[in-house]
Amino acid sequence: MPPPARQAPASAGQPVAAPWQPTSVWSWTARKYRVRATVLLVVNGLLFCGLCVFAHWLHVARLFDFSPASYLHPLKFWGAQTQNLYDFILFPISVDQNPMHGVVIGLLFAAIVAVPITVSIVYGFRSALPFLTAILVFAHLPWMAITLLAGCVLASVRPFRMNFRFGSALVAVLPVLLYFYLAARGPSEPLAVGVSPEKKLLLAGPWLLAILAACTMMAIIIFIARLVNYRPGAVAPVMAVLFATPVLLFRAHVGVDELYYRVLESQYGPRSERFQPVQDATDTILDLVHRWTYPSVDREPRRATFLTVWSADPTEQYELKRRVFRHMLIELLDHRRAAYDALKDFIADHPTSRYVPCALFIQARVLDMRLDERALGEGAQRELYTDFPHPESEPIWTNLLSEYPHSPLAVAARLRVAQLRLRHGDTDGALAALGPLPTETEVAPPASARASDGPLLRMQPPEASLEFDPDQDLFEIRRLRELILANRDDPRYATAPLQALAGLDPHRAGYRRQLLWLAHQYPDSQLYDNLIVRWAAAARDRQERAERLAACIARFPDGDALPEALLARADLELRALGGNDTANRAAGLARLGEIIERFPDTCWAERARQRLRLYRIEPVPTTTTRVTSP
Repeated sequence: MPPPARQAPASAGQPVAAPWQPTSVWSWTARKYRVRATVLLVVNGLLFCGLCVFAHWLHVARLFDFSPASYLHPLKFWGAQTQNLYDFILFPISVDQNPMHGVVIGLLFAAIVAVPITVSIVYGFRSALPFLTAILVFAHLPWMAITLLAGCVLASVRPFRMNFRFGSALVAVLPVLLYFYLAARGPSEPLAVGVSPEKKLLLAGPWLLAILAACTMMAIIIFIARLVNYRPGAVAPVMAVLFATPVLLFRAHVGVDELYYRVLESQYGPRSERFQPVQDATDTILDLVHRWTYPSVDREPRRATFLTVWSADPTEQYELKRRVFRHMLIELLDHRRAAYDALKDFIADHPTSRYVPCALFIQARVLDMRLDERALGEGAQRELYTDFPHPESEPIWTNLLSEYPHSPLAVAARLRVAQLRLRHGDTDGALAALGPLPTETEVAPPASARASDGPLLRMQPPEASLEFDPDQDLFEIRRLRELILANRDDPRYATAPLQALAGLDPHRAGYRRQLLWLAHQYPDSQLYDNLIVRWAAAARDRQERAERLAACIARFPDGDALPEALLARADLELRALGGNDTANRAAGLARLGEIIERFPDTCWAERARQRLRLYRIEPVPTTTTRVTSP
């Protein structure tokens, strides 16, 4: 209702009535004010619910989740699985990758903190209850809802509800400060480990921003409320602007595509649990054997599995290993198909995203994933490899190479496309895919190294989180180019030996046998020395490998496979055979010098220089004498 009319001056000795002073929005009791206050409060409540949904979506990439686990898990306050506030700024989008995401999170939490407290001050405690419920139900932040409930109580009761309303708001923030302090600690606290001051500031910045911004928001809302005498209609639009700020910042500087890409990267990228290069398969094998011998299984299959383990018969154990291998292979194929479909949908939904090259890289890499049967059979290790590309990945690698030739990930695409084209016998196409030799200035450093440079708030390149290091692929590109150029013009067999060699998987158990078979098929080909050297280098026994390589060095003194044999023999002398043997070490270093002297423009010379730098030895002069093979 409007303020009461000014009264006539009181007579002598009669007390003067205090002027009417509204204490909240509901002090205006006229119908139009009540309707306006109610409607605007409902609108703000709906917007706040959307803000809570947005907070949950940023953390799990799902808008709604009403399962009991989604509420019980955040309630756990102690232990290894406790939800940590740092989870919001490290997954799925990390502030390391996009520092502006930390600003979004800080302002988002600031609004979540400031709005219920100011509502309890401006509208009253009961009006703040729906906002607290939204934090619990939609944001899945039960402890924040509890601490904010305590803060709203403090802001609404005497003696904490002061005439200085902003002082009441600051008192109400104290339980929230305690929540931030406790929820940012625990087993996964990033600041507990030794990190740089810049990294600590980057991790702590969002929560400092949240507190400062929340206090600023509350000051603005309370100031405007007092300025207009708590009249309905002036406060609600200001709160709506506060809601919109983090959403607009996210859209402008982060984006929906980055959120969904980061989720896919965590599920199917290089650090994905599904596609870890090496995993101990002991527990998986034990679970399978237990399942196959479980009482619910028919007696005969159960007995057969038990006898296989009990009898130690090599044939039966081999069959059991094959059965385990088939199970893991089917599981890998299922993961590959799920990853391929998810990444395909992402590319279709976000065709202009800067993360499309990364998605193509992960998609092709997943299709190239193969299970190493040798490692599983010998050491119960589930090892995956990607250096023998699968034919299904060729269109994806080709797309990455043709559409994004300047991406650092195109280096991997060049190699894979060339390998697959050579497997088809297309040497010209393989050389075209390999492209010209890059100069030192054109070879970019690893993305992980580049990402750490620059200002604190600089956004990392999209491929930085993939930790892709092009060095090995660049070496393989040079190696493959040199192999093709030296052996493609075979006068008798043309490109047939190269095509046959390109079709051999080095991780298969029969790889050495296949190399020897190819050598017998093409005994007078230009590629013969390469086949024999690779056959010698693939020997499992170190002593046998050393002897075979020494024989290759003596047998092929002028072939293009000689530097490869020299480098492999030098590695054995320096690492495996040398030890404290000064003579072997000296022989290995001399071989590296011979490679640099005789084959200075080859990939093997560059690798020899790297070996010398590794051992902190200056490159040997060009007068190095040749080492006589034992």
